[in-house]
Amino acid sequence: MDYDTYFASPRWGILEIIALKPSSPMEIAQKIKTSVSYVSQQLKLLEAAGIVKKEKTGSVEKGKPRLVYSVVKETVQISALLKGSPVKKSVALNDKKKITMRIWALKDDLHYPVEKLFWKIEDNLKDVDGIFVDVSGKGRVLVVTKNAKVRAEVDKFSREGKVDCKVVSERELGKNVYTIYDPNSFGKERLKGGKEEGEQNDR
Repeated sequence: MDYDTYFASPRWGILEIIALKPSSPMEIAQKIKTSVSYVSQQLKLLEAAGIVKKEKTGSVEKGKPRLVYSVVKETVQISALLKGSPVKKSVALNDKKKITMRIWALKDDLHYPVEKLFWKIEDNLKDVDGIFVDVSGKGRVLVVTKNAKVRAEVDKFSREGKVDCKVVSERELGKNVYTIYDPNSFGKERLKGGKEEGEQNDR
């Protein structure tokens, strides 16, 4: 399927919101400053295309179920104008492709070194509790692991100056981190409308 029509604005703004967190039409409407009826109309089109799904997840008030929309399948639409081999296609994402896409969403100068670091530790990924980038500073890569081999690879990579990286504990992760890999979120989905526990009001 060609997703260009569905990924175009203003539907893309709706998809961005529910990709970050399953949301109700009212929550979406408030964030993009439009009517609930307009959002509901767009969600019906996205649902018919098999891009999103809806689910009743409890209630806001007694007797009033809450409808929450979430992404059905993760995909990337590639439009690359390459000399000699132009390409335009949709690609379904598995975990490793998602990691690659998250790396490519970083600053350009981080793409290759962070990919290379990932390839170094890929064989021991089951022993890695997370790979993150500290976006509050100069883009240090933070790897959460207790595996000695992974730690050695990360330390060596850092000493060689290919990318600033460090093994840390989960407690050392700051608030301003960008997730490249988190085994607790890959393949899992939290369907919950409204604010998460402890979440502040939108500013």
